[in-house]
Amino acid sequence: MAKNRLKYELREVTGKSAARKLRKSGRVPAVIYGRGEASLTATVNCEELVDLINDLKGKLLITELVPPSGDGYRAAIKSIQRHPLTDEFLNVDFQKIHPGEMLNVSIPIILKGTPSGLKMGGLLEHIRYDLDVRGPVSKLPLHIDVDISELDVGDGIRVKDITFAEGVEVLDPLEGLIVAVVHPRKAKAVEVVAAEEGIEGEEETPEEAAEEAETGEETEEAGEE
Repeated sequence: MAKNRLKYELREVTGKSAARKLRKSGRVPAVIYGRGEASLTATVNCEELVDLINDLKGKLLITELVPPSGDGYRAAIKSIQRHPLTDEFLNVDFQKIHPGEMLNVSIPIILKGTPSGLKMGGLLEHIRYDLDVRGPVSKLPLHIDVDISELDVGDGIRVKDITFAEGVEVLDPLEGLIVAVVHPRKAKAVEVVAAEEGIEGEEETPEEAAEEAETGEETEEAGEE
């Protein structure tokens, strides 16, 4: 089977019992849906699905689905359900892509280079690993390359710094940090607060630490005059 292609078979019997039998036989239950079309219940080969996911690692999750007969067509992998303990594939959902259709997807972020700030003792904080965007599939990149080689201590790259083709809308907050180089003191403060307080939602997040480092603000200690 060629890379980035996946054969499927239609299935008529549904339900938990039927799904368990399919998984034991090496098949994974699947649903294929598209705008204005009835959903299809199908199955895909488990080993072929694993190979496909490995091939698409770090890329936009779009593949060619091949029916039992007829021509294949492009589809996005919208969700993959796994067993929480065994990691076994439970179900996979595909969205059929029509020509010119707008698609909501998460595009992986790949960092390129080594920040110059690391030589000055800075620490790299990778905060966002993908971006949610909406656009025609023809204009969506397989992944987003972000050059971090020029980042000094206190520097960061935000969502608004990423450029897409015309017609692609970014759905994430534009001021959100993707990556930053922070001073070790800021990173240590995050660890200390988390360890001492142990209260969810009150520790300083990596993004907050990075923003403090970027503005050069110091945290005033309690009781200091």
